[in-house]
Amino acid sequence: MLAALHEPLRRGHAELLLPAIDGVLHAAGRKLADLDAIATTVGPGSFTGLRTGLAAAQGLAFASGLPLVGVDRFSALAAATVVLGQKPLVIAFDSRARTLYVQAYRADGSRPPCWPAAGRNLSPEEAAEELAEALPEAGWLVAGEGAPALLAAGFQGQDTGMRALTATQVAAVALAELAAGGTGWPPQPLYLAPPRAVLPKDGGRLRARRT
Repeated sequence: MLAALHEPLRRGHAELLLPAIDGVLHAAGRKLADLDAIATTVGPGSFTGLRTGLAAAQGLAFASGLPLVGVDRFSALAAATVVLGQKPLVIAFDSRARTLYVQAYRADGSRPPCWPAAGRNLSPEEAAEELAEALPEAGWLVAGEGAPALLAAGFQGQDTGMRALTATQVAAVALAELAAGGTGWPPQPLYLAPPRAVLPKDGGRLRARRT
């Protein structure tokens, strides 16, 4: 790890992302042309955040000619928890729509055959029930900011305390290692739920999707 930056934001990502990348390169004493590849998470996550991050990564890759590798957030956090090989793990992210983005891993790091590679978008209660039925193993650990909601819904697991990719250096290293090792997705948004805003037919302003 040569340099890292972690700055939680509620808004303003588009304005601050490229200057932040430039600052990290400067701190590392490198230029974009010195890199071997660009890696970015592809989701699941907020629609605006994913589009902003991927658009920036695609623009940098196009301008530099560097390959671009996508890594899903589930895999990045699973690698950052450093528990694979010991216990099975469930990652739960808050979708901000009263549901969770959920993925399960066996102790060896593989996804159970009965669980989709892209994860699921479920209510906490649905996730707890489906996990209990599909994955009867004991001793599950739970990570991600959705962990408290999943455990409160009755899932029998142990909270690891890893809420999100907040341990900047660990998360960045995990992302880079996964991308370098060929564990990647196409550099496109990984959506597990439809957008919550739709364009009205009369050409007016965006409105919330009714659920």
